[in-house]
Amino acid sequence: MQTLSLQVFGVSTGFVTAGAIIALSYSTVPVFLSHPNEVSLRHLRALFSSGSHIFPQLATAASTAFSVLAYTAPPASPLRYQYIVAAAGTIGIAPFTILVMKPTNMTLKEIGEQGNEGIKKSGGEQRIEELLRRFGRLNAIRGGILAMGAGVGLYAALSQRN
Repeated sequence: MQTLSLQVFGVSTGFVTAGAIIALSYSTVPVFLSHPNEVSLRHLRALFSSGSHIFPQLATAASTAFSVLAYTAPPASPLRYQYIVAAAGTIGIAPFTILVMKPTNMTLKEIGEQGNEGIKKSGGEQRIEELLRRFGRLNAIRGGILAMGAGVGLYAALSQRN
Protein backbone atom coordinates (compact mmCIF):
# COMPACT_ATOMS: atom_id res chain seq x y z
CA MET A 1 0.00 0.00 0.00
CA GLN A 2 2.83 2.40 0.89
CA THR A 3 4.51 1.69 -2.46
CA LEU A 4 1.32 2.36 -4.40
CA SER A 5 0.76 5.64 -2.53
CA LEU A 6 4.31 6.80 -3.27
CA GLN A 7 3.97 5.81 -6.91
CA VAL A 8 0.69 7.66 -7.35
CA PHE A 9 2.00 10.69 -5.46
CA GLY A 10 5.32 10.88 -7.33
CA VAL A 11 3.85 10.37 -10.77
CA SER A 12 0.85 12.65 -10.33
CA THR A 13 2.80 15.42 -8.61
CA GLY A 14 5.51 15.24 -11.28
CA PHE A 15 3.09 15.37 -14.20
CA VAL A 16 0.84 18.04 -12.71
CA THR A 17 3.81 20.26 -11.90
CA ALA A 18 5.31 19.72 -15.36
CA GLY A 19 1.97 20.55 -16.94
CA ALA A 20 1.64 23.73 -14.92
CA ILE A 21 5.13 24.88 -15.86
CA ILE A 22 4.58 24.15 -19.55
CA ALA A 23 1.14 25.78 -19.49
CA LEU A 24 2.67 28.94 -18.03
CA SER A 25 5.06 29.11 -20.96
CA TYR A 26 2.36 28.74 -23.56
CA SER A 27 -0.26 30.88 -21.86
CA THR A 28 1.62 33.76 -20.23
CA VAL A 29 4.39 34.60 -22.69
CA PRO A 30 1.96 35.45 -25.54
CA VAL A 31 0.02 37.65 -23.12
CA PHE A 32 3.23 39.37 -22.01
CA LEU A 33 4.15 39.98 -25.64
CA SER A 34 0.78 41.61 -26.31
CA HIS A 35 1.25 44.27 -23.61
CA PRO A 36 3.71 47.11 -23.16
CA ASN A 37 7.05 45.75 -21.99
CA GLU A 38 7.05 47.72 -18.75
CA VAL A 39 3.73 46.12 -17.75
CA SER A 40 4.85 42.67 -18.88
CA LEU A 41 8.09 42.85 -16.91
CA ARG A 42 6.23 43.87 -13.76
CA HIS A 43 3.91 40.88 -14.10
CA LEU A 44 6.79 38.58 -14.94
CA ARG A 45 8.47 39.51 -11.64
CA ALA A 46 5.27 38.51 -9.84
CA LEU A 47 5.23 35.25 -11.80
CA PHE A 48 8.85 34.54 -10.82
CA SER A 49 8.05 35.20 -7.19
CA SER A 50 4.95 33.02 -7.01
CA GLY A 51 6.53 30.23 -9.06
CA SER A 52 9.58 30.12 -6.80
CA HIS A 53 7.29 29.33 -3.86
CA ILE A 54 5.45 26.49 -5.59
CA PHE A 55 7.36 24.59 -8.27
CA PRO A 56 10.63 23.76 -6.46
CA GLN A 57 8.72 22.33 -3.51
CA LEU A 58 6.48 20.20 -5.73
CA ALA A 59 9.46 18.93 -7.72
CA THR A 60 11.24 18.10 -4.46
CA ALA A 61 8.19 16.22 -3.19
CA ALA A 62 7.93 14.13 -6.37
CA SER A 63 11.67 13.47 -6.31
CA THR A 64 11.49 12.42 -2.67
CA ALA A 65 8.73 9.92 -3.43
CA PHE A 66 10.80 8.40 -6.25
CA SER A 67 13.90 8.38 -4.02
CA VAL A 68 12.07 6.40 -1.33
CA LEU A 69 10.82 4.00 -4.00
CA ALA A 70 14.40 3.58 -5.27
CA TYR A 71 15.65 2.97 -1.74
CA THR A 72 13.03 0.29 -1.08
CA ALA A 73 13.45 -1.43 -4.48
CA PRO A 74 15.59 -4.57 -4.62
CA PRO A 75 19.31 -3.73 -4.76
CA ALA A 76 20.87 -3.51 -8.25
CA SER A 77 17.49 -4.10 -9.87
CA PRO A 78 16.34 -2.26 -13.00
CA LEU A 79 13.44 -0.94 -10.91
CA ARG A 80 15.84 0.78 -8.50
CA TYR A 81 17.69 2.46 -11.34
CA GLN A 82 14.44 3.54 -12.97
CA TYR A 83 13.31 5.23 -9.77
CA ILE A 84 16.72 6.88 -9.40
CA VAL A 85 16.36 8.31 -12.91
CA ALA A 86 12.81 9.45 -12.08
CA ALA A 87 14.03 11.16 -8.90
CA ALA A 88 16.88 12.87 -10.74
CA GLY A 89 14.58 13.94 -13.57
CA THR A 90 11.96 15.47 -11.33
CA ILE A 91 14.47 17.43 -9.27
CA GLY A 92 16.42 18.22 -12.44
CA ILE A 93 14.53 21.48 -12.80
CA ALA A 94 16.64 22.98 -9.99
CA PRO A 95 20.05 22.82 -11.70
CA PHE A 96 18.47 23.66 -15.05
CA THR A 97 16.89 26.76 -13.56
CA ILE A 98 20.09 27.86 -11.86
CA LEU A 99 22.55 27.05 -14.64
CA VAL A 100 20.51 27.73 -17.78
CA MET A 101 17.54 29.96 -16.96
CA LYS A 102 18.97 32.24 -14.29
CA PRO A 103 20.85 34.60 -16.65
CA THR A 104 17.69 35.25 -18.69
CA ASN A 105 15.49 35.51 -15.60
CA MET A 106 17.87 37.89 -13.82
CA THR A 107 18.24 40.07 -16.91
CA LEU A 108 14.47 40.38 -17.23
CA LYS A 109 14.10 41.06 -13.52
CA GLU A 110 16.81 43.75 -13.50
CA ILE A 111 15.39 45.47 -16.58
CA GLY A 112 11.92 45.37 -15.04
CA GLU A 113 13.17 46.98 -11.83
CA GLN A 114 14.60 49.89 -13.83
CA GLY A 115 11.37 50.49 -15.78
CA ASN A 116 11.48 52.40 -19.07
CA GLU A 117 15.11 53.38 -18.54
CA GLY A 118 16.06 49.72 -18.16
CA ILE A 119 14.20 48.87 -21.35
CA LYS A 120 16.12 51.56 -23.24
CA LYS A 121 19.47 50.48 -21.75
CA SER A 122 18.80 46.84 -22.61
CA GLY A 123 18.50 47.49 -26.31
CA GLY A 124 14.85 48.39 -26.53
CA GLU A 125 11.53 46.69 -27.07
CA GLN A 126 12.87 44.08 -29.47
CA ARG A 127 15.46 42.87 -26.92
CA ILE A 128 12.77 42.50 -24.25
CA GLU A 129 10.57 40.49 -26.61
CA GLU A 130 13.54 38.27 -27.45
CA LEU A 131 14.22 37.68 -23.74
CA LEU A 132 10.56 36.93 -23.04
CA ARG A 133 10.45 34.38 -25.86
CA ARG A 134 13.67 32.82 -24.57
CA PHE A 135 12.17 32.60 -21.08
CA GLY A 136 9.10 30.86 -22.52
CA ARG A 137 11.20 28.30 -24.43
CA LEU A 138 13.48 27.59 -21.47
CA ASN A 139 10.53 27.29 -19.10
CA ALA A 140 8.85 24.79 -21.44
CA ILE A 141 12.08 22.76 -21.55
CA ARG A 142 12.19 22.85 -17.76
CA GLY A 143 8.67 21.46 -17.66
CA GLY A 144 9.71 18.80 -20.16
CA ILE A 145 12.59 17.71 -17.91
CA LEU A 146 10.15 17.29 -15.06
CA ALA A 147 7.70 15.41 -17.29
CA MET A 148 10.46 13.03 -18.39
CA GLY A 149 11.24 12.24 -14.76
CA ALA A 150 7.56 11.62 -14.04
CA GLY A 151 7.31 9.49 -17.19
CA VAL A 152 10.19 7.28 -16.08
CA GLY A 153 8.51 7.00 -12.68
CA LEU A 154 5.27 5.97 -14.36
CA TYR A 155 7.12 3.39 -16.47
CA ALA A 156 8.77 1.98 -13.33
CA ALA A 157 5.45 1.85 -11.46
CA LEU A 158 3.69 0.09 -14.34
CA SER A 159 6.54 -2.37 -14.90
CA GLN A 160 6.37 -3.28 -11.21
CA ARG A 161 2.69 -4.21 -11.62
CA ASN A 162 3.40 -6.92 -14.24
